[in-house]
Amino acid sequence: MKIALDSTLKTVINSIPNPVILTNGKELQSANSAFLDFLGNNSTEEFNNTHKCVSDLFIEHQGFFSPSKIITDENWIDYLFYRPEIKRIVSLMNQNGELRDFEITLKKLEKQSEYIVVFNDITTYVSEKNEYEYFAYHDHLTKIYNRQKFDELFIKALENKKRYKDHLSIILLDIDHFKRVNDTYGHLVGDLVLVMLSTMIAQNLRINDVFARWGGEEFIILLPRTDIQSAFIKAHELREVIETYVDNSLPKITISLGVTEVTETDTMTSCLQRVDEALFMAKEKRNDVIKLSLSSS
Repeated sequence: MKIALDSTLKTVINSIPNPVILTNGKELQSANSAFLDFLGNNSTEEFNNTHKCVSDLFIEHQGFFSPSKIITDENWIDYLFYRPEIKRIVSLMNQNGELRDFEITLKKLEKQSEYIVVFNDITTYVSEKNEYEYFAYHDHLTKIYNRQKFDELFIKALENKKRYKDHLSIILLDIDHFKRVNDTYGHLVGDLVLVMLSTMIAQNLRINDVFARWGGEEFIILLPRTDIQSAFIKAHELREVIETYVDNSLPKITISLGVTEVTETDTMTSCLQRVDEALFMAKEKRNDVIKLSLSSS
């Protein structure tokens, strides 16, 4: 049996500037004007006539709650009630088609199976947080991952390799005679060359490969589920992509590459040292070559 809201509770809910609803997790029983205005509804009855459940409006995003995350018979409100607030983040589209992000606060009414749900708008916070994380983990020039992010992802990949016995390989590459490019054409052109190279390399990698600027004109690639033979083939492909690329506004460049496969006994330091030595040997032999490095273990 639906329990009517008393006038005091209605007054409190309507006085809150944030969107607020009363629900049992299935049916919307009441909503304040801020919630109805957000969606463009005139009344709770109008909402219930056009929507089955409030949670159906939650947009699926990584890191946000949506009903698809529930694998039990719980309704969405019971599911969220036992989660910390950091897990109660949802995304909703307003009547103008704009996405807004909300943190949900829940209050269960005593002796009732109803909840007061307050939607706290955190769109600005989420945007600033995402922007901060982006700049913290991406190279400002090439927009690919920086060394800090690569280190973080490499540690996870190394753990997965040892847990699941998967292959894992690394390619370290360097632009040949890059100092000559800067000295001849200037640093602005040098920057454009770095952007061009990172774009061309990224376009020829898989979605799960990790590509980062290692420093200066050096770049590093992590290849999950890839043995050394396949990594060597990929290195050849990338070398040819750069060697055959034509842009009349930029000087022609070549790259040298070192390749190695991570072993069961490797640490992050040992395999990075090995691939660095492979690249050094390639540069010593002559430029525009690939050097394979096999572990002695």
